[in-house]
Amino acid sequence: MRTLDEFLPRYEFSERHRIHIDAAPERIDAVVREIAAEDVLLLRLLFWLRRFGRRPPARRPFVDHAKRLEDVRGEGLVLGLEGDFWRLRRSGSGSSCTAVLDFRVADGHLTTETRVHVADPAARRRFAYYWRVVRPFSGLTRIVFLREAKRRAEASA
Repeated sequence: MRTLDEFLPRYEFSERHRIHIDAAPERIDAVVREIAAEDVLLLRLLFWLRRFGRRPPARRPFVDHAKRLEDVRGEGLVLGLEGDFWRLRRSGSGSSCTAVLDFRVADGHLTTETRVHVADPAARRRFAYYWRVVRPFSGLTRIVFLREAKRRAEASA
């Protein structure tokens, strides 16, 4: 798989998480592709709060909420998003933020890294305020996701 540097070499905001999983790489990769936010109580709550209680869209895997930039079975995938993430109703056109997120399986570990690039200085300041509030929850979302992947992969190993 290509590195995130090949998708987004310049970025101002990032976070990375990793967990060890005792399962075959193919099994780890498979569970990453099947977990939906609705499957995990804490994720469901965090996403409900983000929507301010509005009804959720139909259940679909977490990784299907973004554009797939690279998809290598047994190794992981890279996802991409664009938008003004601090806005409640984001538009995909004329957006000021580019984000990439990956899930990689290697050496018995599942890692995820998120990078965000905001080219416009005014938009970067707005995103920085948003990131200060959201980052802990974003990190918690990734940690809970990784733990669920570990639970599922090891349960079927």
